[in-house]
Amino acid sequence: MYEKFYGLREQAFNLTPDPAFLFLNKRSKDALDTILYGIQRREGFALIVGDVGTGKTTLCWALLDRLGKRDIRTALVQNPLLSEINILKAIIQDLGVRPPNASKDGPLDVFDTSWMRGMDKRQLIDLLNIFLAQRAEENVFTVLIIDEAQNLSPALLEQLRLLSNLETAKKKLLQIIFVGQLELDKKLRLPELRQLNQRISVRFENKTLSMQDTENYIRHRLAMAGGSRTLRFAAGAFKSIWHYSKGYPRLINLICDRALLAGYKERSMVINKRLVRMAVNSLEGREEAGFSLSSGWLKRIVPFLVPVILLLALIPATVRLDWAR
Repeated sequence: MYEKFYGLREQAFNLTPDPAFLFLNKRSKDALDTILYGIQRREGFALIVGDVGTGKTTLCWALLDRLGKRDIRTALVQNPLLSEINILKAIIQDLGVRPPNASKDGPLDVFDTSWMRGMDKRQLIDLLNIFLAQRAEENVFTVLIIDEAQNLSPALLEQLRLLSNLETAKKKLLQIIFVGQLELDKKLRLPELRQLNQRISVRFENKTLSMQDTENYIRHRLAMAGGSRTLRFAAGAFKSIWHYSKGYPRLINLICDRALLAGYKERSMVINKRLVRMAVNSLEGREEAGFSLSSGWLKRIVPFLVPVILLLALIPATVRLDWAR
């Protein structure tokens, strides 16, 4: 709605995990570089954890984007609430494994999994092993990313550990990156998952943004969306957005989107603290009123208003008494 008014080519604060909009501060950039280095060195497992709304899925897509080269094949599983059989099928499907005896040159319907019907776990692992070995002969390495991995059962996590044992005499065939919420790290420390936990060579926790990083994050997304130079956020707006969002990127996006909508309605090229407050009220289901008890200035003057109101309320009674006399 407001994109044309602000000269934006696209939505700057969309909630979809677009890797083009990935914002990296120094800490997360160093972590991403370490993960990429670990993949190039084929070093065991990697782990990315973080609270809800800290941008883990966007980081997943950024990894896929950077790994999209000829010598690396990737697969992303976004629904780990699957059985041991079905998660193997999901991996095989996303890697584009062809059915046995299928033509190498013929078209492949990646959505058709009927040919795997009736296969047991051993057959599916053998099929995957053959595929990975063929890719290794072509000097193609395979990376599997499991998103929302905190939902994996210990049994499934152990099965994925065993998949990492697929290898030739000289090289590993598969690297796995787990991405999930903070409880995933706790789950991996269970005694029955000790072997898997010991194989994780890279660990990174996605944290909320500082106030300065929040400002840089907003500027980055506006620049990526091609915003007009006349559009700007006031210093107080940045501080308010950080205060309300606590530095969570998902909340920052929501607040900024509503603040731009409020600014568009007022035809304002400056997003100020008041517009941010209106955005937050909108998200919380409260319309911005002229006199809102949530307003800081009103809270400060209420103690002084109460005696005045009481005094005014007593005036009619005093007048009536005087009149009666």
